[in-house]
Amino acid sequence: MNTARFRIAGNDSNAQDSTYADETNDNGSIVNVAWTYPDGGRQAWGCVLGSFFLMFPSFGFEVALGTVQDYIATHQLSDYSLSDVGWISAILVFLTLFLGVQVGPLFDRYGPRYLLILGTSGSFLSYILLAQCTRYWQFVLCLSILGGVSSAIVTTVAIAVLSHWFHRRRALASGICMGGSSAGGAIIPLLLRYTFPNYGWAWSMRIIAFISAACYLAGTILVRGRLPLVRSTAAPRAVVDVRAFASARLSFLALAVFSFEFIIFGCAALLPTYIRYSSSTGSSESELPSDMQFYVLTVLNSMSFLGRTIPGFFADKMGCFNVLLLLVITTLVTMGAIWVPVGSHSSASVLYVIVALFGFGSGGWISLAPVCAGQLCRTDEYGRFYGTIYMIAAFGVLLTVPIGGELLQYATPQILIGFYAGILVLGLLGVMTSRWAILDWKWKWKVKV
Repeated sequence: MNTARFRIAGNDSNAQDSTYADETNDNGSIVNVAWTYPDGGRQAWGCVLGSFFLMFPSFGFEVALGTVQDYIATHQLSDYSLSDVGWISAILVFLTLFLGVQVGPLFDRYGPRYLLILGTSGSFLSYILLAQCTRYWQFVLCLSILGGVSSAIVTTVAIAVLSHWFHRRRALASGICMGGSSAGGAIIPLLLRYTFPNYGWAWSMRIIAFISAACYLAGTILVRGRLPLVRSTAAPRAVVDVRAFASARLSFLALAVFSFEFIIFGCAALLPTYIRYSSSTGSSESELPSDMQFYVLTVLNSMSFLGRTIPGFFADKMGCFNVLLLLVITTLVTMGAIWVPVGSHSSASVLYVIVALFGFGSGGWISLAPVCAGQLCRTDEYGRFYGTIYMIAAFGVLLTVPIGGELLQYATPQILIGFYAGILVLGLLGVMTSRWAILDWKWKWKVKV
């Protein structure tokens, strides 16, 4: 078998790192590729800024979805149960993650440009149509299906393209990118807090659509691919790399990501409703203000923004798995020792502190998990591996809102948070075991992983 070696030079002058990987060409030969990563420079950081803009109205809207869900549950869809309304949010986030497994190989083959044009146009259209929705099936078609498919394209490309530009500083770049969704999740509830009573549902959604159009335009202009496209006349690779699950390290990381997404999107979708139920079941002294349904998501996502950026800086120096493990342990202690026993009957100020701590920790999970996945595969396979892991995580978000809605409606807020804390224990075990497998089943505390 013939082999060839070629080198791709970085576009920026301060290229620093190189990584070698094997790639099969059209004739079946192995090509040894050396990729040089700029890890900085105008174009690289411009791409990060573009990804930030793309995440703001796509994933940002989804992590602020609790405000929208609680509104339609008490207005247009007041005749439906909380669990029924929860399926609208669940399908939206499910398709966003599940279809990443389809978008990953398309990104490897065609690059970001055409995919972004398609995805951002569909997302904008979904918000415009959402303004006219009044019936259950209309919300499912416009928000869940059209919005989910479009968001899958936008978010997968926004994250995967960073692997073209960053290697040594990939955790920091991913954290800034994911910070776009936190910024959206913090600002959108405040915006809706003002627009719902003053302009109504229809114009509130149109305002979201116009903001998304501006962000998507800026993101599409700034984001660009850099590595050569994977073009081949051979049969296309499977979009789900089942062989990846033969690796213990990836399988346990997939379990952890499943747990993370289950908890994060369950809390994001149900927090406003959690506030409403906690207020109705608590004493008059601990009654929570109604405005808190909007503000609590702003606190959650503001701290999540810090959690997505600050840990990324330390992860580049200390190791992604190490920092991720520390964040999971800290958040589990917060949930089990503070939120479960006192959260549902505490004062507003105490609950804000609890949500802030949870937001910081969970923000780190979101930004670091994709980087950890990138350590388990070749860079040219990152799109497929990312999609495969998040295909598994998609089933977590599909189930979390309906299950959480049932627990919240027919049990107590404390039971809901206790249930999520139990799921986080599985995530902790997944991260620990994946890290252990990377070290050839030799637990070493001080190794940078």
